[in-house]
Amino acid sequence: MNRYIQQGFTLIEIVIGIVVLSITFSYFTHVLTNSNKFIADPWYQVRASELGSALLNEILAKSFDENSDRVSGTTRCSSADTGAPTCTTAANFGADTNEDSRDDYDDVDDYHGLSSTGGDIIELSMPTNTALVQNYASYQLSVTVIYDADFDGAADGSIGAHKLIQISVTDPIGNQTVFSAYRSNF
Repeated sequence: MNRYIQQGFTLIEIVIGIVVLSITFSYFTHVLTNSNKFIADPWYQVRASELGSALLNEILAKSFDENSDRVSGTTRCSSADTGAPTCTTAANFGADTNEDSRDDYDDVDDYHGLSSTGGDIIELSMPTNTALVQNYASYQLSVTVIYDADFDGAADGSIGAHKLIQISVTDPIGNQTVFSAYRSNF
């Protein structure tokens, strides 16, 4: 009869166990580290949507063109009406000479080429809320406006009755969200 009963682990079994545990721990650490991105991502998307919607609403509230009648709305630029002024050409889109800030923008194409931070967008509407302005400061926005009479998303070569407004919002982790809307000459 054998008096000695073997108990415990050999050195090889211990080393193999440590290797297996270290691989398992490194895998779980990697999974947990990358999950932070997916937790924050929806939060960034919500803020990007808020910014894009706010700026798009601001733009759509403006007149179709600099040469449109803003008071009564009876005269539209480039219409068949007698004496109607010509709409602004696409080459002249952007802020007019007397428009130094977004406060002065009075028509849709004034926003063409606007590049701003989310903090600047919020600050114009809520200048005293510095905490909110700081929350949006790391977002980037850019605006393009084109004539697009055939609704294909490509710039037309001539003045048309519809302008496509596109706002691109880039969040702090580099995701880009694009908001688009048409403004018609009516």
